[in-house]
Amino acid sequence: MEHIPKKKWKKPVVTALCLVAAASIAVIANVLAGEARTLRQQQELDQLYHSGSSASGSEEWDPSQEDQGFLNTQFEELYRINPDIVGWISIADKTLSAPVVQRDNTYYLTHDFYGKEDPHGAIFLDERNHTDPNDDSLVIYGHNMRSTMFNVLASFQDPEFVTENPLITFDTLYGNGQYVVVSVFLANTLEANGDVYPYHNMVSFQTFEEKEEYVAQFLKRSLVITSADVTARDDLLTLSTCGYDFEGERIVVVARKLREDETAQQFEDYTATKNPDPLMPEIWEKLYG
Repeated sequence: MEHIPKKKWKKPVVTALCLVAAASIAVIANVLAGEARTLRQQQELDQLYHSGSSASGSEEWDPSQEDQGFLNTQFEELYRINPDIVGWISIADKTLSAPVVQRDNTYYLTHDFYGKEDPHGAIFLDERNHTDPNDDSLVIYGHNMRSTMFNVLASFQDPEFVTENPLITFDTLYGNGQYVVVSVFLANTLEANGDVYPYHNMVSFQTFEEKEEYVAQFLKRSLVITSADVTARDDLLTLSTCGYDFEGERIVVVARKLREDETAQQFEDYTATKNPDPLMPEIWEKLYG
């Protein structure tokens, strides 16, 4: 066999490896830049929401020029930027503090709050939901993008994290609301993987019994058991994001609104423990037993 001198193959191999490394670095840099951009935008919008100041320095708000009809004036500046806004969500001591928009269920998968194309998307309310008054269950979606968007939902699989962060704030154009976490579960969305639990369709219920069954189902599936009770009479908030343990996985956090006689301080002793036997999707059982 002919011996190939090292000098003839070493340089092409090194060059190829350098090109692969450069491409990988470029991809990583692009991802990090996108995350940084999304975080800056969230911080900008958070400041705008809590200060009420205008980032564009535009003229004084004139309600007579808009038919917004909302009661929560804290949204005025954000509404002026994007009238798709329907609320503001804050989770885990503002680990996430972001606007919630509503259009169809696809647009904000690929567009940010300003309407620019962005793979991080925006956090959005199900197109079928109403907030004046609230439906039985408000369903909110967001991408699981490492350190941004609804990535924080993945942490709720840990009972200790739930114990430390039991309350979620979701204020709408028509009023403010605090919610306490009552369930965290995994759902499958692909029929090819077996059973599909249609939690995302549980927006409103025709009968009290239907809502009771929904409550029973998400408690049976919950990865955690919490000290907060929940009944079919409670207003619900359902948060959904992608998981990566199997294709079509969703991580779902369900919280119920604090009742009229409850305050946030009453949940200082709230606890969440691991459910020893939650009902898991069929595909989970096949993969992880």
